[in-house]
Amino acid sequence: MRSQPSSRRRVRAAFVHASLLLSLLVAAGCAAKHPGAAVTVPPPAEGRVGAAAAAAEPLGDVQPVAVAVTNGLDRPLRLDARQLYALAGETRVAPLPPAEAARRAGGKSAPGRVESGATGAVAGGILGAIGGAISGAIQGGVGLATAAGAAVGATLGAITGVITGGGAPDVAGFEDRALHDASLAPQYSASGYVYYPKGAYSQLELLLAGESGAEVERLVLPIAPSPE
Repeated sequence: MRSQPSSRRRVRAAFVHASLLLSLLVAAGCAAKHPGAAVTVPPPAEGRVGAAAAAAEPLGDVQPVAVAVTNGLDRPLRLDARQLYALAGETRVAPLPPAEAARRAGGKSAPGRVESGATGAVAGGILGAIGGAISGAIQGGVGLATAAGAAVGATLGAITGVITGGGAPDVAGFEDRALHDASLAPQYSASGYVYYPKGAYSQLELLLAGESGAEVERLVLPIAPSPE
């Protein structure tokens, strides 16, 4: 007669344990991000346009490049993200639209956002802890083990889905972090990611037009390599 309340307590404990582990998984996922590229926004320099570029970690078949541009001229400039070309030797490569980049990224999220899985020892530790919870429940009998398995089933499913990845393309994330078209007033800056097919790019070419379109500012600058 006393074993039934005890069994219920064990099931409740297993459920609470699973909930805590799921929270840990979410926290670990938030910590496991694609490294973002560090690029310094150039300060306004009178009479010139400043720019900087740095490669981020490749994502699938996509090479994100972080770009920052500052207008130091006395007139507005039109920034068109389609007019930023990656250079690999003599090859000039046009950028990918953010939505296309998201589709080519193999299910990976945009730079700096949460990855599709908790990795390494973190994931292994979580799975091991859940295994321990079920093992402990088994000591209470087959019925208790079945109940405990149901209690942690959703957690295991969530972990499996996160670790294996393969989710829908992160179109919203890629678009949100992209460098957007803009009219840069004097002393103003813009920054964001431009996406290219995966490759080894050493330089970036920028074409910035005046408001009338008659004058074009051309810049060629180095792309800092992605972090190892």
